[in-house]
Amino acid sequence: MPVAPPPGFVPRGRRGAGDDAQRAVEDAKRLARLLVSEIKLYNEKKVTEGKAHSDLYERLRDDIERSRQVYEERTPESVRQGTNFFREELIRILADGRADVMGPMA
Repeated sequence: MPVAPPPGFVPRGRRGAGDDAQRAVEDAKRLARLLVSEIKLYNEKKVTEGKAHSDLYERLRDDIERSRQVYEERTPESVRQGTNFFREELIRILADGRADVMGPMA
């Protein structure tokens, strides 16, 4: 007896071009979340101090720029031109949604 696919499942062969663009956007969002979450995980003390002194970017500059480079290398330019998901995740995850605690960013 054949197994039915889950609801909403579309085999890759039947996806349209728009699905590829949407997949690239979702991949970029996921990568940005992962990279920024790792920064936060490995730098908890700096994150706490940076939020308290509103200089998160300065304290984490090396890690942020290294992760930004990975994001840019793995994300198509067409996706990066639309929205800066990496910056959005920096603010959402590291700064708890408060752009002002990032301090001046390059």
